[in-house]
Amino acid sequence: MSKTKAPGKTPSPAGPVKTAAGRDAETKSPTNVFITAALDMSWRLAIVVVVPIIGGNALDQRWHTSPALLILGFLLAGGGTAIVLKQVLNQYSPVTPPKKGSRS
Repeated sequence: MSKTKAPGKTPSPAGPVKTAAGRDAETKSPTNVFITAALDMSWRLAIVVVVPIIGGNALDQRWHTSPALLILGFLLAGGGTAIVLKQVLNQYSPVTPPKKGSRS
C-alpha cells in the first residue's frame, strides 16, 4: 500500500479568499500587497499628474495663452488622480459589495 501525503494547508469550505483583483489573499502577505499597491499607484499618479501639467505649460508657452492651459492641466491632473485612486482602491480592496436587496 502506498502512502499519500496530506496537503500542507487545509482548504476552507468556501475556497481561497480572493481580492477584487482576482488574486488569492492567502498567498501574499499584507506587506507585499501594500508595497505592490503603493508602487502601482505611484507610477500611475506620476503619469496622470506630470503629463497634463507639463503639457499645459508647454502649450501655454507655445501659444502665448498663459496660464489658461496650465490651469486646465491642473484640473485634468486632479480628475485623473481621483480616477486612479478609485481604481487602486477597487483593485486591492478585499471587501465585496453587498448584494442588491439585502440589508446588513
